[in-house]
Amino acid sequence: MARPRKTVAPAEGSSESGILGLPDHLIDLIDPALPKTSQVYGIMRRAIVNLHLAPGSNVNEKLICDQLGISRTPLREAILQLQSENLVSVIPNSGTYVSKIDLQSVFDGQLVRGALELKVVRLAASRMTPQFERALDFNMHQQKRMAADLDYDGFYDLDEAFHTMICEFGASAHIWKIINGAKAQLDRVRRLSFPLPSHLEVVLNEHMAVVDGLKLRDPDAAEAAMKTHIDRVFTMIRRHIVERRDYFAADASDVLDRYVNGR
Repeated sequence: MARPRKTVAPAEGSSESGILGLPDHLIDLIDPALPKTSQVYGIMRRAIVNLHLAPGSNVNEKLICDQLGISRTPLREAILQLQSENLVSVIPNSGTYVSKIDLQSVFDGQLVRGALELKVVRLAASRMTPQFERALDFNMHQQKRMAADLDYDGFYDLDEAFHTMICEFGASAHIWKIINGAKAQLDRVRRLSFPLPSHLEVVLNEHMAVVDGLKLRDPDAAEAAMKTHIDRVFTMIRRHIVERRDYFAADASDVLDRYVNGR
């Protein structure tokens, strides 16, 4: 039976000192036959986005190396990649820390996502195939199962797969790579919302509205449904800042006020 994965905070693997390793369900993902750095990067990014490595926490590099059975080299190379996305900070003579959520980067990521995904979903609607309809239906079925189990990590993975498959079908994997690279901070805000009452049900309904527009081969309907869906994050941000102030950078409230007031 799969390990329950619905905890958001405190992060799994945490100790009283706040020094974190990886949650158990990510430890067995290393394939020794594949390059280690890209795998470690993916595991670390997933742990950070899913808040198992909580914003502001000190990362125990030795523990993570021991957990994954790797040397320091692939971990440090992965940390450099995460640092380029502002997901970790390396402070000399202190350690590696998970970065607080930078709200300006959240808004920047949302701008990129909106500009590209709305165009992509229109393209997907105009070239729908029965095979892609079946792929969407299967993904939605899996999403519903994860939502029923309150498997937040599993639901997040399927949510990402949903958007990835639409992007790759409507445009290309390269476009999704651009979107994914821009939305690292945004993803953590999205993930914060998952445990809120009825949130997964709302997301499911929004995804289904996108699927309905695609199946109708109606670019306008698909775009409108996608816009409603990806804009929802803005309705949650202030609540998250109030409830999880320790997760956000110090200027979060000021950045939000400037955004709301158009300054």
